[in-house]
Amino acid sequence: MRPRFILAILMLLLGASAWAQSTRETPSTPEERQKALVLTKKLEGSPLGPEAKDDRRWLTTWIIEIPDITVPVCDETLKPLGVSGELNDYRYSKELVAQELAAKMAYLIEHPQEARNIKDDDENVNYFPVYKAGIESTLNAYEAIVKSGAKGAKWGPLEELVKKRQAGKLDEYVRGVTLKCMTGDTVSAELRFQN
Repeated sequence: MRPRFILAILMLLLGASAWAQSTRETPSTPEERQKALVLTKKLEGSPLGPEAKDDRRWLTTWIIEIPDITVPVCDETLKPLGVSGELNDYRYSKELVAQELAAKMAYLIEHPQEARNIKDDDENVNYFPVYKAGIESTLNAYEAIVKSGAKGAKWGPLEELVKKRQAGKLDEYVRGVTLKCMTGDTVSAELRFQN
């Protein structure tokens, strides 16, 4: 995993102004975590909706800033989005990268013990369900974009993942991604702002 690569993606999602902010020292509140869960689900079903951009910006900024939950990030999970250092291959890559990040955060909010294990860098962490939650939500958001009839919505690599899911082979794909990702690091809020 390349933290600088992930930083570049998040910069594109938020714009340079977000990077002038420092991470906060206070942990996330129960109200913020609930808002994050609601927004993640809302964006999954309507990734191009009228409030989607503002909702996504709040959610992504919040994920970056909070010190108490660390979201594992791996560019292997982003490959089907056509991410190659810049978000320029697939028209809706930014939306789906943010969705994948948000869905993993939502999973960790709903499974606090796993979130603690990741933050503590516990060697017994099972990343599979975290990555699966991210990929599943990304595919749901992708299908919502396609269903909306948005221009350039269909993307071959994502269509292949949808077919794998329909054939019951998505777990196999996620296991492979998880194994590749386990040789890298997780990107915590602290790491995101270093370098």
